[in-house]
Amino acid sequence: MKLLVYILSIIIIFLIILIVSLIKKINYISKTVDEVVQGNFNQRIRFQNHMKPVNILCIKLNGLIIKMQKIFEKNKVNEDSIKKMISNISHDLRTPLTSMLGYIELVLNDTTLSEEEKRKYIEIVYNKGNHLYSLMEEFFQVSKLESKDVKLDIRKVNISEIVRQNIISFFNELKKRNMEPQISIPEEDIYAFGDEKAVNRILNNLINNSLKYGSEGTIIGVNLTCDKNNVFISVWDNGIGIPKEEIDYVFDRLYTVEKSRKLNLKSSGLGLTIVKKLVEALGGTISVSSIPFEKTAFTFTLSKFSNKR
Repeated sequence: MKLLVYILSIIIIFLIILIVSLIKKINYISKTVDEVVQGNFNQRIRFQNHMKPVNILCIKLNGLIIKMQKIFEKNKVNEDSIKKMISNISHDLRTPLTSMLGYIELVLNDTTLSEEEKRKYIEIVYNKGNHLYSLMEEFFQVSKLESKDVKLDIRKVNISEIVRQNIISFFNELKKRNMEPQISIPEEDIYAFGDEKAVNRILNNLINNSLKYGSEGTIIGVNLTCDKNNVFISVWDNGIGIPKEEIDYVFDRLYTVEKSRKLNLKSSGLGLTIVKKLVEALGGTISVSSIPFEKTAFTFTLSKFSNKR
């Protein structure tokens, strides 16, 4: 009888120790969760425990904290992006408008201007007006793509020919900037499922992007390859590239590499957003990689057209 009481006493003491230890751990977990709720997303639940259910709970809670941290960081980036977007829109609209109004006022009020001078100033106003119109058209295009209000005529298209025509259309710009085109296209034409206007817009925007941000480099390249199911089109340059911390945001609306503004490059920051949305509307994917002054490449895919289908 005494032995039984002794054994029970040991069991009870062990259970009390276990319960006290568990309560301490639960309190620690609760305190950690409270700190996370208050905004300390760097906090993690860290202790060694031999109870498998508690370990699983801690792993899942840490996973949840990591997800919350990512959501918080993304929201912070979005908040900063919205502020920057408003600032950029204000700058991109106000600057040419102020200039246009200045030239118009000059033409209207300065009676000493010659006809040649008036014509010159009107041409400047016209060019700035076209720039504003293009900017508003891009906003309109993004809006339509986001609301899925764009109808695409997806059919068999000759991707090889589209690539060749786009390179030819930029030949003078490349020559003016002393940039060498490097084109890699298979001898046999490649066909894909796509909308010809949309594919032209994608390539036009990507090559334009390389001309603006790759201007400190010497090469702009276009590579066309395919496998059994997909066509891969890559537009690349060896310019300044994209900072590692910004590469996840290049397709965001109104994103521009900070250095581009210092160089006074005219860019709405909508070109790559339009590219991504058009590629996705065509059922493809797009990715970006960047090693500054070596190779910054945008690669998108389309479904390959096969006569066997």
